[in-house]
Amino acid sequence: MKKQFFLLSLLIATANMALATDCNSCDTSCNTSCNNSCDDSCDDVCVPEHGHTFMSLAPEFGAASPERVALFESKRLKDLRHHEKHGAMQVVVYGGQNTHKNKTAGYFLPYGHTSLTFDGSIKEAVFARVLGETSAQVTGATAVGDNITVGGGQTPVLPTVAPLQSDPASYKFDYNKDTSKILPWNFGITYAALFEPEGVVGTAAGDSEVDNLAGAGLVSNPAFKSTIKPCYRRWHIGAGIELTYHFSDSVDKGWYGRLSTAVQHVRSRIAVNETIVTEKTLLNNDLADGSPMGDITGTAATDALGFGINPEVFNVNTATTVAPVGSIKEAYIGSGFWTDEAGDVDRVAPANVEEAFMQAGWNYGKMGCDTKITRLADIELSLGYLWTCGDCATTSWELGLVIPTGNKPCPEFVAPAVVGNNQHAGIRTGSTTTVMLSENDDSSTWFRLDIDGRYLFRNTQKRSFDLLGNEWSRYMMVWENKAAYEAAVAAINTNTITATPIASFLGAAQRTYTPGINVFTADFCVKPQFQGRVNNAVVMCGERFKAELGWNVHVRSKECVELSCGWDQAPAFADSSYIGGVGLNNNRTIYNDSQTTVVNAVTKLDRGLAEGIVPLANYGALSADAYDNFAISENDINYDSVATPAVISNTPYLALGYAFDYDWMPVLSVGASYEFTANNRALNQWMVWGKLAFAF
Repeated sequence: MKKQFFLLSLLIATANMALATDCNSCDTSCNTSCNNSCDDSCDDVCVPEHGHTFMSLAPEFGAASPERVALFESKRLKDLRHHEKHGAMQVVVYGGQNTHKNKTAGYFLPYGHTSLTFDGSIKEAVFARVLGETSAQVTGATAVGDNITVGGGQTPVLPTVAPLQSDPASYKFDYNKDTSKILPWNFGITYAALFEPEGVVGTAAGDSEVDNLAGAGLVSNPAFKSTIKPCYRRWHIGAGIELTYHFSDSVDKGWYGRLSTAVQHVRSRIAVNETIVTEKTLLNNDLADGSPMGDITGTAATDALGFGINPEVFNVNTATTVAPVGSIKEAYIGSGFWTDEAGDVDRVAPANVEEAFMQAGWNYGKMGCDTKITRLADIELSLGYLWTCGDCATTSWELGLVIPTGNKPCPEFVAPAVVGNNQHAGIRTGSTTTVMLSENDDSSTWFRLDIDGRYLFRNTQKRSFDLLGNEWSRYMMVWENKAAYEAAVAAINTNTITATPIASFLGAAQRTYTPGINVFTADFCVKPQFQGRVNNAVVMCGERFKAELGWNVHVRSKECVELSCGWDQAPAFADSSYIGGVGLNNNRTIYNDSQTTVVNAVTKLDRGLAEGIVPLANYGALSADAYDNFAISENDINYDSVATPAVISNTPYLALGYAFDYDWMPVLSVGASYEFTANNRALNQWMVWGKLAFAF
C-alpha cells in the first residue's frame, strides 16, 4: 500500500506540473491577446524579460508555500484524533527581501539593459531636427533689396539675402542604434538636439552666398549627460495564521475545514541611482559665434530675417530686429518641457533624471520613492477530506476559495507595493500526501508532497504600456489627441511675425503636448489564469526534535490582458523639433530621433517676408489633416509590455523545530528559504520565519 500511495503522489505531481506549464512549455509565451489560443507555437512569439511595466508576484503565506506547510502537515489531523483533539493552529511571523536588485530592475528597463545613459548630444553630424527646408519655410525667397511699408509710416529695408536653398544631400538622420542611449528631452531635461541643414554661409573665394547656403549642416547639442543604474528593492514582513479543524470523530478519515490569512507590510522601490557626468546647462542669448543659430545678441539681421539661421524678430515699429525675449532655450527651440494649454510654464523643468522620474507633471510611471502598504492579505477558505492507510500513509484533498482582501497595484510608481494577488478572486484545489520512509523506536522519516493549483479570475487594473517594437515609448512626448494638436496649429495660425516675441510663436503653442506616460496608461482587464505550487519535503521526526528539508516549485501562466474600454485616445508622437511648425513623427524612439517619416505642419512658403509682415495664415494656414496618418491605434499597443510573463521559480528550504510535552502539543520551529529563477521574470529572494503550532 505504501507503494500505491507513493506512485499516486508522483502521478499527482506530474499532472500538476503538466497543467501549470500548459501554453508555457518554453521560456516564452505564445499569447499576446486574450482572443488568441494556446495552439500557437511558443517559438513564434518570444516575450522579452525586459521593457515591462508591471511584475505580478506570488503572495507570501499561500497554500503549499514553504513558510506555511513546513512542519505543519495534514498528518497532524490523524495524530490529533489519537489525542482526542479536533483542531490545529499555527501562527507564523515571516519576512524577507529580494536579491539581484540591479538585474531585477532590468525587467522594467528597455532592451535588456541594466544601466542607461541619458545623452542628448549628437556625436556625428547626424540629423536631429525636422526636414532640411525648415529654414527656407520661414525665410525663403526673401527678395534682395526690396522695401516694404508698414504701420507708422516707416519703411524698413530688408536685408539683402538671396533665397535660401535646400540641398537634400545635406539632409542627415539620427543613426544612433545604441538602445542604452536615452534622449533626455523626452523627460523634460534640456532640449532636443538642433540640426541646421544649411550650415554656415560659405566665404571662400569665388563662392557666392546663394551657392553655399546649403551647407554641410551644423549640430547644436544640449549640455547634459548622466547614467543611471536602477535597483529594485522589495522588503516585506508579515504575520500569518492558519486554522484547521477536523469535523469527524473518526481517527482515520473525515471532513475538515481550513482557514488562513496574513497581515503583511510591504515596501517597494526602484532607486534611480544617477551619476551626473555633465550638468544640465541652459542655453542663453550669449551663444558664441559660429553657432548654427547665428548671432542672436546683436540688433542687425546679418544672415536672414526671421526664424531660420538667425532667430531674430523684425519689429515693424522700430524698423529693427530684436533678440527673442528670454533664453534661446525657451524662445527658439523650446525646452522640451511641456507647458499647459495656456502656454504658462508653471512647472519647474527637471535638472536631472532623478528629478524627471519624480516630476509632478507625470501621473504615472515614476521611480525613486518608497511605496509601502500594510494590509490583510488574501483569505483562503477550503473544505477537504482526509483518509489514511494504516499508520504508514495519509492523504487529503481539498477545494477552496481565494477571497481577495489585498490591494490593486497603483501605477503612479513602477513596481508598487502590493499585498496579495492584486485583488483577484479565485478557486483552488490542493492535496497533501505523506508516506513513511523509515521508522525506529524513537524517530521516523516521512516524504510529503503538497500540491496547490488555482485559477484566478480577471479584474480591472490601471497599467502603463509601450508600443510594439518601441520599448519605453510610454515616456515619449505626444500630442494627447487630435484636438490638442489642432489647438496648437490654431494658436500658430493666429500669431503674427511682428513685434510678438518669438517665444509666443514658437514656444508655448508648440509645447502644449503631453508626457506620454499620462496617455499610455489605461484600464486593462487582467486575467492571471493558472498558478500552481508543488512542494516536496523530507520530514524527520524525533521524540522532540523535528527537521524538514524541502524543494518548492511555483509555476504561473502568462497574464492575459486587454483594454477594458477600448482605445479612443489616438495620440501621436510629437516631433523632436518644433522650429517653423508643429511636428509629427511616428518613427521616433526613446533613443533615436529618426526623421525618415516626418510631417511638419508649416506649409512651405512660396513667397518671403518682402510681401508684408502678416499673419502666417495669410501665407496658407497650417493644416491638421496629416494627424490621422500619425495617430497611434489600438493595434500598435504592445500587450506583452503590460502582462507579466509565465515563470517557473524554485525554492529550497530548511525548517527546524522542537515539540514540547504539553497537552496542547506545541511545536516551535524556525525556517529559511531562497527563491530563484533561471530568468528575470520573478524575484530572487530570501525569507526567514518562525512559527508556533499547537492543537486544541
